[in-house]
Amino acid sequence: MQQIEDELEKSSEKYQYLIKYAPTGIYEVDAHNRFRSVNEVMCKALGYSEKELLSMAPSSLLYPESRKRFQQRTHDILAGKAVDESVEYHVKTKNGSGLWVVMKVKFIQKNGVIDGALVIVHDVTERKRSERALLSAERKYRRLFETTQDGIMARNLEGRMINCNPAYAKMLGYTRKEIKSLSVRQLIPEKWHNQRDRVVKKVIETGHSVLFEREYRRKDGSVFPASVRTWRLTDGKGKAIGIWSIVREISLQKQQQKSLEEHAGVLEQIVQDREKRLKDNERLVAIGQTAGMVGHDLRNPLQALTGELYLAKTELASFPQGEGRSNLEESIHVIEEQILYMDKIVSDLQAFVQPIHIDKKPVGLQELLSAVIQTVTIPQNVTIKLENSGRSLQIRVDPHLIKRVLINLVTNAVQAMPSGGRLYVLAKVDSHGHVSISVEDTGVGIPDRLKSQIFTPLFTTKPRGQGFGLAVCKRVIEAHGGTICFESSEGKGTRFTLDFPAA
Repeated sequence: MQQIEDELEKSSEKYQYLIKYAPTGIYEVDAHNRFRSVNEVMCKALGYSEKELLSMAPSSLLYPESRKRFQQRTHDILAGKAVDESVEYHVKTKNGSGLWVVMKVKFIQKNGVIDGALVIVHDVTERKRSERALLSAERKYRRLFETTQDGIMARNLEGRMINCNPAYAKMLGYTRKEIKSLSVRQLIPEKWHNQRDRVVKKVIETGHSVLFEREYRRKDGSVFPASVRTWRLTDGKGKAIGIWSIVREISLQKQQQKSLEEHAGVLEQIVQDREKRLKDNERLVAIGQTAGMVGHDLRNPLQALTGELYLAKTELASFPQGEGRSNLEESIHVIEEQILYMDKIVSDLQAFVQPIHIDKKPVGLQELLSAVIQTVTIPQNVTIKLENSGRSLQIRVDPHLIKRVLINLVTNAVQAMPSGGRLYVLAKVDSHGHVSISVEDTGVGIPDRLKSQIFTPLFTTKPRGQGFGLAVCKRVIEAHGGTICFESSEGKGTRFTLDFPAA
């Protein structure tokens, strides 16, 4: 008998030792649901001392809802019903933070009557927090998935839809039910099929996301550009089962980009034009300064030569007729022509340098054209045709300056036909009163490589030209608010056209 008692005592000591040092919370209650014992883990978890806990009722440590659940579960166990041992309870702690636990209850019987219970407590607070965080994240993801304006979709490796959000279906003009039955190749133009295959292969093989652009085709057949970022989709074991993507329509961005590119091109052209204008202005200033100086320095000697030539002609008139007089007369004629040519050079230089002052007066169009034709010497091998649809019309221009422009154009036209040809001077007036005058020849024409320089000061194709004529013409016409332009085909001829605004 003593041996049995000793064995029981040893067994009880082992039992108490296991309870005390077990890594989980353990406590015992009596038949009246009062603590008999609590281990250190239980005390530490709840923040109470052993003495404090032994003075408390276990049910007082449960929050109301958990207390009700525990009482119902105890009743079911006593009634012999099967219960779920994974039920969680919310337990109060001394500092008020609370714990979530799972409690496993083992009833202790004595003489066939329940004498108490042994309760093993597993702290599941961290797991509970993780589950709540996961649930919160899931809710946030679901809210984002359902409400974002970007399309989100997942496809298997064969390109069949696994799932998509409402925005993706709406973007393509389908219902979610309709779109789930379509492959990706049915939603993108054929030219993007190979790109899709390359992207999927890269994402699956590397595991890295890829950002790219492509086009999609809506249900109504319209096509729109989209920016797409694609990731690898895996199962719970990390095995690739497909891809998922975020799709954003970028039609507006593309339009804005195109508009920006167009504006950039316009701005670049403006900058180039301004730079060219600045360089031209700098060049014109230099030319003007040189031209003014040269014109001034040549004018006085020319006047002296003209005076001496007049005296020589007067004195020559008293010479008797003969070969000597004839030779002198021929020499004087040549000198006179050269003086006139030099005077023209000086006039062009001064005209280019001086500001253009317009003195507009009513002048008959027919009278103006006739005066120009009579001024210019027309060779016998050149035929001239003058057409004027506004014979009785008067236009408000500076007659002296416009006559000079037309004389320059007609002279150039004649010189462009050294072997003869046809010269056309045409004047037209439209219903709005705009006057157009054109001078056209059938001469040698202007080579394409020289056309951009035609109105550039000091540029000329003539052996004895100075390159101021057309530059001055352009300044005069623009000072009148008009325009001057030309068309030319090498070997066929040239046509210059003056357009004047309505009076």
